[in-house]
Amino acid sequence: MKYTDNKFILNTVTEDLLKDVLNIYATNEEYFKISMNEKPSIETVIEDKNDIPPGSNLQNKNYKLISMNGQYIGVIDYIMNYPDGDAVYIGLFMIHGDFHRQGYGRAFIEEFMSNMKGKGYLRLRLGVLKQNKNGFEFWTRMGFKVVKEMFSTVHPERTWEIKVMEKII
Repeated sequence: MKYTDNKFILNTVTEDLLKDVLNIYATNEEYFKISMNEKPSIETVIEDKNDIPPGSNLQNKNYKLISMNGQYIGVIDYIMNYPDGDAVYIGLFMIHGDFHRQGYGRAFIEEFMSNMKGKGYLRLRLGVLKQNKNGFEFWTRMGFKVVKEMFSTVHPERTWEIKVMEKII
């Protein structure tokens, strides 16, 4: 099934939706092999829901399930006004494996960029794990450019090498 102009709905992840997020995580085995070298768990979801980068706060954090036609097809974690007041930082964006390579990710990000621009934001920023070739290719196709490379500040103990990417919207 290809994406055909249906609207996406963002649902705040509450405790009763944690298993729905885990279901999406479980269909993205390759990402979790790269990022954690283990399968995700409910604890992984809770950690992602509560993690914020240094210099931010939970009031600006949004951890949402993406639904379309009543079905959860993805998850996005984003922080408003980070790293600056004119930016939105995407901490995680993941589409359910059943919907990969069908245009859903692209369509959602295009709609998300349009919404953020409408709210007055000028740019989107994100970090891609250096070993995540599929993620890097996706964001490059979406017009994002590498602005720097660094080690993760959210989980320094994991020594993640990050390509920080940005796009003017």
